[in-house]
Amino acid sequence: MSLPEGLELEVSVDYDRWAEVLPEYEKIICTCCELIVDNISEGKALTKFSHIELSVVLCDDALIHKLNNDYRHKDKATNVLSFEGLDQGEVEQYLQSTAKVPERPFSLGEIYIAYETVSVEAENAGISFKDHFVHLVIHGILHLLSYDHIKDEEAELMEAKETELLKILGIDDPYAA
Repeated sequence: MSLPEGLELEVSVDYDRWAEVLPEYEKIICTCCELIVDNISEGKALTKFSHIELSVVLCDDALIHKLNNDYRHKDKATNVLSFEGLDQGEVEQYLQSTAKVPERPFSLGEIYIAYETVSVEAENAGISFKDHFVHLVIHGILHLLSYDHIKDEEAELMEAKETELLKILGIDDPYAA
């Protein structure tokens, strides 16, 4: 597996504990991207782009709390936030159809993942930090591909996709009771 030629992945570490606890974070993110490109139709469509950027920021609870408050009006930290680069029309035109993509740079979007929240959630769920991180990277990318979990039927579809991808990596279903 490899990233599509036109997909440029930028990973930024804004909190040092990430590199200490999970030094292979960039390889994990690449693997998640490759998995989505190989197994999700909207991910496969990323191969049509001559230049599309995806940014992942590994941060702390303080930054994600601020972003969550500023953009979602939720005054608390969360595990992952995704900010779409493509609007819904572009997703429908370029990722969900066979339309040719113009030769210009695009942004798929930005994903922020908060270390402390991920760590606490993994510990509380009795799963490895790495497995929970993989799940959240996949979750964040699926959001950028227009998957959501606001309505029950959307949540079922998104969770099924996540579970399917995690199974390929040998990671248990995070939604199993």
